[in-house]
Amino acid sequence: MNEKLKDELKRKAVHLLSLIYVFGFWYLPKNIVVWGLAIAIFITACAEFLRFSVPSLNNFFKNNFKGFYRKEEAHKISALIGTLSGALLTILLFDNRYMVLASFLYLAFGDAAAAIVGKGVGQSGYKIFFHKTLQGSAACLITCFIIGLFLFNPIFALLGAVIAALVEAIPWKNDNFWMQIVNTAALTLLAMLINWKM
Repeated sequence: MNEKLKDELKRKAVHLLSLIYVFGFWYLPKNIVVWGLAIAIFITACAEFLRFSVPSLNNFFKNNFKGFYRKEEAHKISALIGTLSGALLTILLFDNRYMVLASFLYLAFGDAAAAIVGKGVGQSGYKIFFHKTLQGSAACLITCFIIGLFLFNPIFALLGAVIAALVEAIPWKNDNFWMQIVNTAALTLLAMLINWKM
């Protein structure tokens, strides 16, 4: 197994921690989840501030959490704050719980599938655009379609999966932040266009 794939597996395992707020969102009152995410963002921001203020602490994280932090995150804020902030904004901006839940699950599993398969095929993968592989995008689409089948009818599940795969393929500055918001917005718009009802 190549080193890039090992590091990606570690990062995506951490992504699964997002299931905490996903299930919280589904089972708890909205205000509790909003406050929980706000507190998590504050704690993470404080930890990041300490990491940048104390070089030895930053070195500790770089050396002991290799793979969880990307190389470029050694001197900039980690993607975790973007993930939590994107979730918070998504919950605040959109009311349809199914669309929000789908976008959270697309990020947790669809994005992970794309990255793991894409890194797994490496240079032998068929590049489509923005250094993304056809194999990774297909893995995202299939994963999101399966997720969608638990929430929507098959046609809406397929359309939602196509949207998610396209959104995942875009090289966002912070995809963990944008994927949740853009996917929820696109699903909400799609539901309005085709008059989808639960």
